[in-house]
Amino acid sequence: MSDWTLCIDFGTAFSKAAAAPTGAWSRFEPASVRPLRLSQHDARGNAFLLDSAVFVDDGRILFGRSAIARADALGGKKRSALKSFKTLLSVSDLDRALNTNAPLSIDPHRLFQMRDLIVLYLAYLLAAIEKARALDPMIRGRITRRYAAPAWRGADSAGLHGTVVKLFGEAEAFRSQAGEALLSDAGLDIDAVVKALPVAMENAQPLDMGLIYEATAAAAYTSIGLDDSASHLLVVDMGAGTTDIAALARIGNRMFELPEARATLKQAGDFIDRVIANRALDAAKWAKTTDQKAGLWAELMRGMRDTKETLFAEGRASVRYRDHIFTMGLRDVERDKDYQAFAKELKGSYEHCVAVVRDDASARGRSAIEAVAVGGGAAAPFIQALIASKNTRGARPRVTPRPATPDWAHAAEFGGNLAPVFPQLAIAIGGALAPDGMLAARGTTSPAASARTGSPATRD
Repeated sequence: MSDWTLCIDFGTAFSKAAAAPTGAWSRFEPASVRPLRLSQHDARGNAFLLDSAVFVDDGRILFGRSAIARADALGGKKRSALKSFKTLLSVSDLDRALNTNAPLSIDPHRLFQMRDLIVLYLAYLLAAIEKARALDPMIRGRITRRYAAPAWRGADSAGLHGTVVKLFGEAEAFRSQAGEALLSDAGLDIDAVVKALPVAMENAQPLDMGLIYEATAAAAYTSIGLDDSASHLLVVDMGAGTTDIAALARIGNRMFELPEARATLKQAGDFIDRVIANRALDAAKWAKTTDQKAGLWAELMRGMRDTKETLFAEGRASVRYRDHIFTMGLRDVERDKDYQAFAKELKGSYEHCVAVVRDDASARGRSAIEAVAVGGGAAAPFIQALIASKNTRGARPRVTPRPATPDWAHAAEFGGNLAPVFPQLAIAIGGALAPDGMLAARGTTSPAASARTGSPATRD
C-alpha cells in the first residue's frame, strides 16, 4: 500500500485536486496520476471542477453549483454568491479582511464574517475531496496534503501559510461534524451552522499541509518525464480572477523562482467574459430597453463558457436569445478598447519577464528557455500567441513554447478524459507530483523570513 501526496488548487472560479504516489517524481507512471472528481456528486458541468461559491439564502447555505444557480435566480434582487476566495487570500492585511463582516449582498442576515464563509467553503471542498478519494480504488494508504498558491508578495506569500492552514483546520473540524450533508443540493440549515461553526472553529487545530507555489507546480508537471527540459521556465497562468506570470530556474539539483520576473494582472477570464458580453450587447441592436439588455446579459453569462470556447477555437461564435440569433467574431473582441488596454499591459508585463529570464539564463551560461500557459485561459489565442511571440530569430536565449497539455496526459490509461481539461488541472497535478524539496512551506506554521529561496529538485 503506497503513501500518497494530494494537492489542492482553490481558484477564483473552480477548485481542483489531484493525488499521486509519494515519490512519483522519480518513478513517474502516467497511470498513477489521479485527478479527483470533486463534482461527481453533481451531474451539472465538469466532474473535475468544483465551483468556488457560497450563497447565503433565506434559511439555507448553499455551495458550488447550487450556490451559483440560486444567486443567478436572485440576481435582480441584488444578491450574490461569495466567490473570490483566492483574491481575498492575497490581500495585504489578511487577518483584518477575514474579520470583516460579509457585505449585505452576500449575507443579508448579518450573521457571518468573511472568515466564516471561507471556512464553510473549505469544509465543502474538503468534503468533496474526501468523497472523491474514497471512491478511487487506487488511493489507499497514508495521505500527505499540500495546497498551491501564487507567490503574490514574495516571502509574504509563504508568511500567510500559518493563517491558511488554520483556516483549513477549522474547515476540517466543521466538516467532521457536518459530513456529506455539505454536498447536498439543499446545503445546510443556517441556524444549525450558526450554532455548530463557532464550536468547531474554537476547538480546531491547524491542518498539517505543505505550500507549493503555482509556478513551481507548473514546472513540475512540465518537466516530469522529460530528459531535455530547459533550465528556465516562464509560466503564464490565466484564471478567472487574475493573470499571473512567473519564472523559475533550475540549476543542477536546485529549482528557484526569479522574483523580478513575477507579474500579476487583475484582468483575466472574468474580464474577458464581460468584454465578450458587452460586444454582444453592442451587436444586438434590437435590445433597446433595460429589461431586454438585462435579459440578454444574463443569458450571455449563463452560456459564456461554451461561447468563449467556440470563439477561441473557431474565431466566431453564434448567440441565440429568444427569437434572435447573431454571430460575433474574435476580431470584435480585439477591437474593444478595454481589451486592447489589457492586451497592451499583458504584452508589456510578459516582455519584461522574458527580459529578466534571458538575462539570468545568459549570466548562467544557459541557452534554453521554455514557456507554458496554464489555467482556464491557456487555450485563448492571445495567450498562445504571447508565449510564442519571443521565439524570434536572432534573439538569444530563445524562448520555446511548450504545449499546455503534455504528451503523457494523452496516455491510454486516461481514456481520453484527462487531456481536454488538463490546463485547468495542471497546477493540482504538478503540485501532487512535485517532491518535498520544491515546497515553499511545510507543516502548520509559517516559515521564517530567512527561509531559503532555492529548493532542491533531485530525482532520486
